[in-house]
Amino acid sequence: RHRSMAYSLLQSPKFRRAFDLDRESLALRENYGMNLFGQASLTARRLVEAGGRFITVFWDEYGLAGTGWDTHWDHFGRMKDELLPGLDQPLSALLTDLDSRGMLDETLVMCLSEHGRTPKISPGNGGGRDHWARCYSVLLAGGGIKRGVVVGRSDKSASDPVERAISPKDILATAYHLLGIDPESTLSDREGRPLPLVGNGKIIPELLA
Repeated sequence: RHRSMAYSLLQSPKFRRAFDLDRESLALRENYGMNLFGQASLTARRLVEAGGRFITVFWDEYGLAGTGWDTHWDHFGRMKDELLPGLDQPLSALLTDLDSRGMLDETLVMCLSEHGRTPKISPGNGGGRDHWARCYSVLLAGGGIKRGVVVGRSDKSASDPVERAISPKDILATAYHLLGIDPESTLSDREGRPLPLVGNGKIIPELLA
């Protein structure tokens, strides 16, 4: 069944047209950034217009190996010259583009990762930051999210939350709620046993418009 659904998407003329970025003006494409992440973000907007319900855009390494956000080395140089500019341009273009088309209020945009970076800088190779799961941030926009709100606060070194700690399950519960799905729903496995959709995740009311 899932293979059949995948093939039906691939064979849909509407979705195939969504991947044809030549239908967009050069000025708009350049506004997103003429790189893999920028053009993938533009494709995401086109897929939403084509009826896509769930689109994921991954940060991909379009330069030398090691250009992802795993900044174990040369952290500050890579953040300043490559990673932050490379994220800021496509993400801001996507939000502005969705908003100008009247699509942002109906489209939930989530910019997140699997963990943060260590508060202490590791020595050597220009200094780096390693994996850190105790404290990190996400960005949410559109789709019922209140604009201009910051929820929670870390200590001065971004080592741990000191105010309104939020778990990944809370983010997931909030996303389901905004999609019209009860986060307290259960699913049944093959043996008919009920499984919670998000476990003990709770909706974050401060984020809701």
